[in-house]
Amino acid sequence: MKKHILMVLATEKFRDIEYIVPRAFFEQNNLSVSTSSSTKVSTGRFGFKVHNDILNTDIVEKQYDALFLVGGAGSLQYLEDKQLKTVVECFVDVGKPVAAICAAPRNLVRWGLLAGKNVTAHNGDGTFPDFAILHGAIPQVHETVVIEGNILTGNGPEASEELALELLRALRG
Repeated sequence: MKKHILMVLATEKFRDIEYIVPRAFFEQNNLSVSTSSSTKVSTGRFGFKVHNDILNTDIVEKQYDALFLVGGAGSLQYLEDKQLKTVVECFVDVGKPVAAICAAPRNLVRWGLLAGKNVTAHNGDGTFPDFAILHGAIPQVHETVVIEGNILTGNGPEASEELALELLRALRG
């Protein structure tokens, strides 16, 4: 049976390449890919439109083998999203891989999932190290990809391929 990955997108301003490239790697490796967001249609920073398969409120962890939080400035809309936090915690608690790229790792940090752990994320505004430390995480902004147990983080568009490949490795066990 095919492994199934869920890619979570922001409503607007997700980073197009951080969706397109990982999805291509997942599909090329015979994974089934679904998308979710807080709306039925998401629009990327450069106008790429995705018609999402489900809404975030309809995510059922048991239906997926891994979760990928697509980055971009729009992903910060989830910083205070308790429902999505609960979904991500379910994946982490049962040992399923969770990947986040660019700005999206800030959600994992804010939700306390990386307290005492290493994390990378995009640091274009120069605030990520202080944000991570404030929430108990250990910032590694010069690392392209950081793996802490079943949580994988990537620092930006340039990490799209590497993070996708690391998530594939995690799924293979």
